[in-house]
Amino acid sequence: MNRFEAMGAFVAVGETGSFTIAAKRLGKPVSTVSRTIAALEAALGAQLLARNTRKAVLTDQGREYLGHCRRILADVEEAEAALGRDAHSLSGMVRLTAPTVFGRMFAAPLTTRFVREHPGVQAELTLTDRIVDLIGEGLDLALRTAALEDSELIARRVGGFHRIMCCAPDYLRAAGPIERLEDLTRHSCLVFTRLRPRAEWPLADAHGNVRTVQVSGCLAADNTDALHQAALDGAGVILTPTWQARADLLSGRLVPVLPQYRTPEIPVSVLFPRTRLLSVRVRTMVEAIAAALPEFLGPDASQASLAEPAEAA
Repeated sequence: MNRFEAMGAFVAVGETGSFTIAAKRLGKPVSTVSRTIAALEAALGAQLLARNTRKAVLTDQGREYLGHCRRILADVEEAEAALGRDAHSLSGMVRLTAPTVFGRMFAAPLTTRFVREHPGVQAELTLTDRIVDLIGEGLDLALRTAALEDSELIARRVGGFHRIMCCAPDYLRAAGPIERLEDLTRHSCLVFTRLRPRAEWPLADAHGNVRTVQVSGCLAADNTDALHQAALDGAGVILTPTWQARADLLSGRLVPVLPQYRTPEIPVSVLFPRTRLLSVRVRTMVEAIAAALPEFLGPDASQASLAEPAEAA
């Protein structure tokens, strides 16, 4: 039995509570992982996991041993990486998740660049708008674009952005001007259903004073790409992230609506399990995210100098 390999398998099972998920993380058959853990328990003379048909639960001895294993494996990886800190010194798998649109526009190209710069690293990217259980699904990192409340995760804030209002010029020409927040109540507003409450838009003026506007419209969706396309097609006003609207604002396909208003800042955070020591490759990925994000978020595209609101015909 390779003791370090066995410890790695035990950490994977202990963190996920599942031989199946741990085997997927390790890229090995479930039977191999099960035999490895059994051999480790026999060598230690202790039961580390209480097994049943659905999950594996740490015993008291297993919980204590898990902490030791994490520290030992992290120290070994750090020592190996210290022998040659260059692009080729990183190796192994990094699994991360991000919201669908933010992931498509930012996380996917960043991950592609990361694995090209570090040939020994493989990455698995999960794009979804649901809240992912990092430990249960065997993931290393999550990118989140919202306020956080999950005490089981450690969050590192890496940036922030605002949502702004915009629409197609044709929509304004057909529906009439929007000169005050109150005007939004008679316009078609495209609603993102994952915002809560979904029919209320919190909007702050230049002094930070926030007003909440009740909105409604012809379309609600749980995907901002769908709403963005609807706005381009002239269906109404969208409250959208600055980074998603920037290119179309610059081209004039969208125009700002009441550009003096925007949502309070929305944090962008990298999350990882509180109980897990980060490997060198995962820490390097976190630093890559933090370094690349400011350029992606860029200047505030809501400024009227980028694109002047179209006048209604």
